[in-house]
Amino acid sequence: MIQRPDIEVYSPDGKLQLVAEVKNKKGATAEWAANMRRNLFDHSVVPYSPYFLLALPDHFYLWKNPISAIDKRLPDYGASSRPILEHHLHNSSHYLETMSEYGLELVINSWLNKLVNANLTRETASPDEAWLFDSGLYDAIKNGFVKTEATV
Repeated sequence: MIQRPDIEVYSPDGKLQLVAEVKNKKGATAEWAANMRRNLFDHSVVPYSPYFLLALPDHFYLWKNPISAIDKRLPDYGASSRPILEHHLHNSSHYLETMSEYGLELVINSWLNKLVNANLTRETASPDEAWLFDSGLYDAIKNGFVKTEATV
């Protein structure tokens, strides 16, 4: 059976920039996220990319330029996912509380598709999106494209 990451995001020239894995776990710590990332790499579920995002219903954890698959370091960036996800759910936190993992993946996919096609600047982005600019992720994926459950 072929293992596939949940979401891959490419630059406009077709280079893999971001692998995103979606898990429906609330209240996860940065330590839990680091262990989850390592387990995903250990089992060859995710390919190497300059950015790795673990997307949870209440938090985003982002690694930039991971050294190796066995790297157990904590995420480089962490941010509340609720403001971004609730915006895509028309400001309804109820949906976020009861959503399945597959539903969460659809919302993350929708957000990433809008993000690659957005014309944001640090000044026009919401404060909740500052980490996208601080990490360089927005510039890496701007005008790119998103693939869901791509074969690796």
